[in-house]
Amino acid sequence: MHRMKWWHIAIYLAGPVLLAGCGWVGQPDERVLFPSEPDAREYLYVDLARQIASEKPCYLISPASISVAPLSSPGTRAAQLRSRCFATVAQRAARPELCKQVGSVSTLFYSGNANSQERCIQEASQGRPRAGAGMIDHDALFVLAGFSEAEIDALMLAHQLPKNGRYCLVFSPEFFDAIEQMPRFASEDELIGMDDLKWEPHPFLAVPGFPCTGKFLDGPGGKKRTLMISPD
Repeated sequence: MHRMKWWHIAIYLAGPVLLAGCGWVGQPDERVLFPSEPDAREYLYVDLARQIASEKPCYLISPASISVAPLSSPGTRAAQLRSRCFATVAQRAARPELCKQVGSVSTLFYSGNANSQERCIQEASQGRPRAGAGMIDHDALFVLAGFSEAEIDALMLAHQLPKNGRYCLVFSPEFFDAIEQMPRFASEDELIGMDDLKWEPHPFLAVPGFPCTGKFLDGPGGKKRTLMISPD
């Protein structure tokens, strides 16, 4: 009898916890019963967008690609990968205007209602752009962009990059232009806006002590640029 009572109490306490992450809790912009799992390359595009602080790679991602993270906090366990990409750049570059591309989505079992446009605007409106950069699979991205080893060697020579500065090429104007050659998971209509984007030097290029420091700052126009940075 006591054992049954404890089971009832356990179920009563666990119910709200389980429902907190359920896809039917909250008011997301969209609900998807059977989400499409993102391609591994689409995750690389999110990493790249975060790295170069540009939304250009986000345009390549399908709006139908939904990522789920069961261990995330309630309300953030489902996300449209394309939306998450734009939100990441908006926050990274302090550009709240990119949040118009952001929307929340929930699946049958996972809620993503907290990944909202309002949250994006709030987080992107705080502070200045950050200069830090993490590590990404740059060699895989060079392959996706269509660069041969000979072309990479020629670019490193042209930009006077040291042997340990191969990864710096992801910040170059040449690589930025090649992003549109990468495999696309979005439709032609969903690519509208990507061609209008122009290369800008990343604040990371002004951080002293790195192989990338001072590189590419002449830019396509040949005019030296001065950058203002904020610590990561």
